[in-house]
Amino acid sequence: MKLKKIMSVLLCAAMTLSFAGCGSENEEVVTQGDSRYEKVTLKLSCTGTEIGNDTIAAMLFAELMNERSGGNIKVNVFPNDQLGSGNQQKGLEQLLNGTVELDIHSTSIVAALDNTLMVSTLPWIFDDYQEAEDYFFGTGGEYVNSVLQTKGLRYLGATHNGFKAMTTSKNPIQSPEDLEGMKMRIPGGDFFAALYDTLGASPQALPWAEVFTALQQNTIDGHDNSLSTIDSANIQEVQKYISISNHTYEAFNFMANEEKFSELSEATQELIYECAEEACRVVNQQTIETEKLLKEQFVNEFGCEIYEFTPEDIEEFKVVVNPLIEEYKAIYGEEACSAFGL
Repeated sequence: MKLKKIMSVLLCAAMTLSFAGCGSENEEVVTQGDSRYEKVTLKLSCTGTEIGNDTIAAMLFAELMNERSGGNIKVNVFPNDQLGSGNQQKGLEQLLNGTVELDIHSTSIVAALDNTLMVSTLPWIFDDYQEAEDYFFGTGGEYVNSVLQTKGLRYLGATHNGFKAMTTSKNPIQSPEDLEGMKMRIPGGDFFAALYDTLGASPQALPWAEVFTALQQNTIDGHDNSLSTIDSANIQEVQKYISISNHTYEAFNFMANEEKFSELSEATQELIYECAEEACRVVNQQTIETEKLLKEQFVNEFGCEIYEFTPEDIEEFKVVVNPLIEEYKAIYGEEACSAFGL
């Protein structure tokens, strides 16, 4: 069975368990839906393809909202930043101006609003996925919300974009020297540019919608992303070498336009929080379960060569990038750093 089908099966199973676990409380919500929830249709934009983590979380959220509101609340999901013609920044702008009520974008995109949000992407600050989730639903999430509130947005939760691997068409990345002179795509932002510059590569800011073609045509040599995002965009078809470095973690931030959100009833607002968190946590668990399958698929179906960083490899990289990390911790400030345990 193809992995994309496996992912769909896992999602359906997760949704079934989620609905089955609703119990009498949620049955009451359904039967009282007409009185507790206004009839409304919400637009939710996200950047991933139909099988990207953000889109999967968005679709599950839409299902949960419809089910638990008794059909009163419908959420139309628009993947691939299609409302912004594939441009992530335009997609974020549409959330800001209220064209869409809800949105899911990665930290590196949302950080265009406030650079301190990039603190959560600093190299090797989380030991594993559970620690990252705990921060984004704990003190880290509180900090993200405090920043977004000043921009007219509301933070609802986060799902894993994932720990990043580096892909290249030339050679596997096992040491900093292997990046020397490589044109590596970055999503934007001064930190990622500084990171790859420090490692001897040539950082290339490029919209996500253009990355596959640029890699296919060798306009750029490589990029970094989570295994699930690599798969959702079929990057493994044009990049032979995948080095699992887990060098930085990135979240997909689930957000609402504050003005549009505040117009909704209190019951609807609470339901949005509930369903957003549940959808994020379900997809988070799915991400962990599918990454093992992805590694096998990349090797067996696409002939990729996978190299997984050892603790010694990580230490070698840290020697090079630690001065940069300390520099940016000072830039992001004590409040942002302490929110994520730094």
